[in-house]
Amino acid sequence: MAKNKNARWTRKRLLKLGIPAVLIPGILTALVLGWKPDVFQNTRDFYAVKSLFPKTGVAREIYDGDTFRLQSGVEVRMIGIDAPNRGEKRWVEARDTLTSIVNDKRVYLEYDRYQDDKYGRVLAWVWIACENEPTFLPANYMHLTYNSSREGLMENPEGCNDGALVNELLVQKGLASTEQYKDRGELKYERRLNGPF
Repeated sequence: MAKNKNARWTRKRLLKLGIPAVLIPGILTALVLGWKPDVFQNTRDFYAVKSLFPKTGVAREIYDGDTFRLQSGVEVRMIGIDAPNRGEKRWVEARDTLTSIVNDKRVYLEYDRYQDDKYGRVLAWVWIACENEPTFLPANYMHLTYNSSREGLMENPEGCNDGALVNELLVQKGLASTEQYKDRGELKYERRLNGPF
């Protein structure tokens, strides 16, 4: 099969290749600047690239009650919850609370069956105050089929027995609601977030 060298590189085409949405803005910019996309022929597991999907980092800039930027520049959107956005009621309180919990602190990121969104942010469960580097179950642990999942997790991961799940703290404080993804499989801690506090 002959390769079409003139095929346009678009967001849609990159997504079809399995490239995470978090990479697409940078790739499109690089293409405009003359970068040759030969790497796509050999790379298939973009999620294993730790600079794009880090295990840990220091939280620096808090955008709202569920989104922040790491010192490395990676933007993190906490999965499974939805906090008020800019201009909405309690937005400042949610942002300030998240700031007091994570700003300038080491956070540990645990990935689930969905690891990035259309805005180029990584989606993660966020852990703080762990006694060691946590041992997380694989991102695809919950996945059985397209939209069916294993039983949800209720316990903290090994290495973070004394730590806290930030996503859960915000729900407990009433500053975020749980977010269920329609027609998608259950997330690792979804049942835990919906449980009694």
